[in-house]
Amino acid sequence: MADIITTSESPGSQTSTFTRYVGHGRDGEWRLTGIGLTPSVALAEDGSHKWVIAITDGSATVATSFDTSTSGNALVLGVGHQMTMSSDHALEFGPTDSVKFVCTLTGSATLHAQFNCQWQKVRS
Repeated sequence: MADIITTSESPGSQTSTFTRYVGHGRDGEWRLTGIGLTPSVALAEDGSHKWVIAITDGSATVATSFDTSTSGNALVLGVGHQMTMSSDHALEFGPTDSVKFVCTLTGSATLHAQFNCQWQKVRS
């Protein structure tokens, strides 16, 4: 059975655009197999106060952008959202590599959530 781990980043309450990095920090090469967002505070859909979250590895898009103003993308306290992985997600990550979360705010909404990445080991 393959080794599978989850790593997380909780940036706290954010009220302006910010960037965070999430890696696995383990020996060997790992493939990113899933990305999720779990809100610690609810955020209603609102086109004038939205967050757009993009996940990249260098210039490669790892997951499609997540937009809190899009229908069905309200952030409900404790309810996770799985992001759609792009075709570039098959990249392998070493112990010091990470994916970049760029969270862009339009308006004045507060984002308080945890970013989760699931990794599968491909070789030592």
